[in-house]
Amino acid sequence: MPSRAIWVEQPRVPAGTTLVLYACLPASLGAEADTAVDAARRYAKEVSCEVVAEFIDRADPMGERDGCPGWHKALAAVEAGTAEGIVAPLMVMLGRGKAEHLAAWQKRTGAYVLTSSVIDTPKASGLFTQGAA
Repeated sequence: MPSRAIWVEQPRVPAGTTLVLYACLPASLGAEADTAVDAARRYAKEVSCEVVAEFIDRADPMGERDGCPGWHKALAAVEAGTAEGIVAPLMVMLGRGKAEHLAAWQKRTGAYVLTSSVIDTPKASGLFTQGAA
């Protein structure tokens, strides 16, 4: 099955929007993982958002998020009003195969979901990157 990378326009986020940064990175990356996290930080700054907390899980980014404490803390921070959304280095880090679950959460909370890079299927990318009105 061929893979493809597509670019989907990010939602328009007001300047000053508060975000939590979430990343799920394999332990095997070591210091190279910092590059991905730095890219998400830079992206948030470029779009004039403020990262108010960071949650990093060391796990398989292609795996389930159920056992990832950082993921649950990131969601909880948004639900508690600490932040208005989440920024991540890659869409897949937000729960591969869980597009409907994340879209429902986004709609319920009104949260922004941003990435510094979009690599995913067109359907999932469209769900994740739409404004959550």
